[in-house]
Amino acid sequence: MSRTRRVRGREAGERDRGGASVDLIVLVVPLLLVFLSLIALTGRLYTAAIAADSLAHTAARTASLHTDPGRAHTAAEQAIAGSVGEWERACHAPTLTLQPATVAHTRAVRAEVTCTTRRDDLHLPGLPTERTVTGSAISVLDVHREEQR
Repeated sequence: MSRTRRVRGREAGERDRGGASVDLIVLVVPLLLVFLSLIALTGRLYTAAIAADSLAHTAARTASLHTDPGRAHTAAEQAIAGSVGEWERACHAPTLTLQPATVAHTRAVRAEVTCTTRRDDLHLPGLPTERTVTGSAISVLDVHREEQR
């Protein structure tokens, strides 16, 4: 004789059937979403660093083509404004700083671009929605340019 207990028309061991699937969904799916969000955050920060470095390189190269520091700064800002469209989400509102530099006893210009990356679309609690990223580049002054008269 079998002494299994019946619970509402079923065997006692049958009432837990399917419970593991629900536990899996309840525990694993949120962890998977957090993991994917962290991957997206890492990608966003990496892209922002690349954008700041790229804009700094553009600014340094453009500034190195001019002899007048005022015109060099204006031209570098215009070059950044023309290039920022590609990087708008990663590098918002870039600011430019130009400084004279020396590379192997040759005059150069150092450009530093600071911008803000937005993370408000990632919806990660506890993290700020913006982060400041800085990129820099040095370009040797063009020796074949025309001197200002």
